Amino acid sequence: MPLIRLHIAYDGTNYHGWQIQPNARTVEGELMRAVMRIIHTDEPIKVQGASRTDAGVHALGQVAHFRHESARTVWDFVRGLNALTDDDLLVTRASEVDDSFHARHTARGKIYCYRIWNHRFVNPFDARTSWQVGPALDFDAMRAAAAHLIGTHDFSAFRAGDCASPTTVRCIQRIEIRATGTLVEIEVEGTAFLKNMVRIIVGTLVDVAHARQSAESVKRAVASGRRSDAGHTAPAAGLTLVKIHYPDHPWPQSEPSIGGSHG
Repeated sequence: MPLIRLHIAYDGTNYHGWQIQPNARTVEGELMRAVMRIIHTDEPIKVQGASRTDAGVHALGQVAHFRHESARTVWDFVRGLNALTDDDLLVTRASEVDDSFHARHTARGKIYCYRIWNHRFVNPFDARTSWQVGPALDFDAMRAAAAHLIGTHDFSAFRAGDCASPTTVRCIQRIEIRATGTLVEIEVEGTAFLKNMVRIIVGTLVDVAHARQSAESVKRAVASGRRSDAGHTAPAAGLTLVKIHYPDHPWPQSEPSIGGSHG
């Protein structure tokens, strides 16, 4: 039974997250229904995502896989999925992979980017994909605090209260803070993430930037593991899943991108 890998981008504003839910529009649900139509089946097809993005979170590089029993080609799926889903969801590429691939379990790292519009007034062109923060940010303070999060730590203080992960130890390889005018991007790369982890990291760094927290208090939060010691959770709209690493399962040709090759 062929195993198909998808590379997916979406504007998460109008989705209740990735994971399928009853009576709610989700990315997984929309893809599942479209796959079923393409292969002409009434049986549900599991579309396994690499990351269960929350409601309102976006993606440039989500990855998923599914199995099928049909004569459809990868191009049939790219063309069909894009025809049968709305314009806020795009399948950028599909490829057939061997049975050793799993969108979630064979992923070896992820990159997220959080966008902040650091201005007194909202930018109407970025409002769906950024968090508007009025007061100026202290980038030096943010970078000093971020340094305490690099490496392998117990990130209990930086996860949602309903996070069900059995282990809270994660490795953050990089936190990069860059500003282009009033647009600030915080890029976080790590091996894996807990629920809301990036959003809590960003909210904490913004608290540091406004002197509500300090680099030392971030260090203490890591040590204590208490959620109350970290900062608040940044809004979902600013977060985008940029890339998922599969060193053992590279994409054929170049890395997928919007407007790139489908094969």
